[in-house]
Amino acid sequence: MIQEKLISPRAEKKRLSALEAAADLFLEKGYGSVSMDEIAAGAGISKRTLYNYFPAKDILFGEVVSFIWSGMNMPKLPPAGGSDIRRVLHDFSSHLLSVLRSERFVSLLRLVMGESGRFPELTELYSKNGITPILTGLALYFNECNELGMLKTDRPDIVSQQYLGMVKESLFWPVLLGAFPMPSKEHDEAVIGRAAEIILEIYSV
Repeated sequence: MIQEKLISPRAEKKRLSALEAAADLFLEKGYGSVSMDEIAAGAGISKRTLYNYFPAKDILFGEVVSFIWSGMNMPKLPPAGGSDIRRVLHDFSSHLLSVLRSERFVSLLRLVMGESGRFPELTELYSKNGITPILTGLALYFNECNELGMLKTDRPDIVSQQYLGMVKESLFWPVLLGAFPMPSKEHDEAVIGRAAEIILEIYSV
């Protein structure tokens, strides 16, 4: 039986210090303007130690995205059995919007958008370590609802994209791009509620 390599508390502390330093530097200066030397210095570790943890800068960035998301208290979905779909989607979406509108998340997204032209790998890393797990979790919830006879769909992944798209296209992207001011809580509630109703109208048994 192959045993997993254990990381000592001291080594893990250094790894986390590197992630924290890299996150601060990337968000402040951009991906292309930050060197591995700067990150090592900011973390108080040697460049060799940094490369032991993260063999390449793009690998480090992917870990930073995951690190930032893990600290954002992302919403969790309950088991589908016995749940009220409207209430679950309401609570999930309200919580998610509070994260997406946070200063740290917006800074991360602007970083990816601003530098993806020069570094196209950033978009893939952001997606893989950020929004994809959210869509996957939502799809798993809709799949459970389907298996329990609460909804009828053979493509829960599409339902996930449709629902999240309705919420984000109405309440997140227009605000981020400056097309609309920050919506009121009442407007948030109305959009989230209507998005859930549309899903239920289409996919209810």
